[in-house]
Amino acid sequence: MTLEIMAARLDLTARAERLARLDPDALRKDALRWARDTDEEGLWSLTESFLVTRGGRGARVSPHTLTSYRQGLRTFLAWAVPGGVSLLRPRPNDGYAYARHLEASGLMPGSVKVRLAAARALYGALRWSGASDAAPLTDVRAARDPVPAWEKRKPYSQEDMQKLLMRADPQQTVILLLGAHCGLRVSEMLGLTRADVHLDGERPYLSVMGKRQKRQEVSLSQSAEQALRRWLTMTPHLGTQVLILKTRKGISDQLRKLCATSGVRYDGRHVHGLRHTAGTEIYRQTRDLLEVRDHLRHASMDTSAIYVNHVRTQDKAVNRDW
Repeated sequence: MTLEIMAARLDLTARAERLARLDPDALRKDALRWARDTDEEGLWSLTESFLVTRGGRGARVSPHTLTSYRQGLRTFLAWAVPGGVSLLRPRPNDGYAYARHLEASGLMPGSVKVRLAAARALYGALRWSGASDAAPLTDVRAARDPVPAWEKRKPYSQEDMQKLLMRADPQQTVILLLGAHCGLRVSEMLGLTRADVHLDGERPYLSVMGKRQKRQEVSLSQSAEQALRRWLTMTPHLGTQVLILKTRKGISDQLRKLCATSGVRYDGRHVHGLRHTAGTEIYRQTRDLLEVRDHLRHASMDTSAIYVNHVRTQDKAVNRDW
């Protein structure tokens, strides 16, 4: 764990403890006031403290989760306040109404689930504080997604990758290969430090902090190794992180611009499509789902199975040569 990550966790824990250690009556009064005034800052501090104090991940809750839940709280308040929804005494169907509102707004099913989870966390925090016993979203679920998982984020083809790499600058090249060869998620790219890059030895690798704060080794391709050597040599003065970019938006904006200049479609694939490129190519070459699972660090083979469909749609039809 880097000093930067440790400092962030200590700061998060300190913020959570400030509320958790309040006298119960004082905590309840603060929560009642924040709910009555729909005070976003106060409600977020309550929700954050609840997630750290009572959540399954505790102080190890990821920054991405916190950012997503903060946005989810903002979205919920933007819907609830104009609609006259009482935060402390919601009506029986308010939770279902919010779910249908999110679905009708055009959000992807995954984003709907995250927004609902954020609203559940808010009400969990209000119950924890003693301000309310309401649980309007406990049984609310997003409507089933009719689009198969493998159709949501298509991989970039090898032809696309060649076009992108031809126009990419050194940092963009690292991003492309971290995703398309190493299978890193955006959060893993952002969290990658120079100390996590191991280029010496017969088998260069990355030490990646993935989901559930689990650290795992990821093998480097020859081209990814060369791109990292070049980039790290060029930027010895840029601190501990590998990338200059610090946000998910920064990385997505870079790839979007690169796609535009290279004539490659970005919509429907985004940055995560690079990870799908890695999974698709591994399965195409090996026809082994265990290889896909291990390289992409999936918790379940069911997740790895989507790459079978990616490859099958690109294979020649079985009856083509009949």
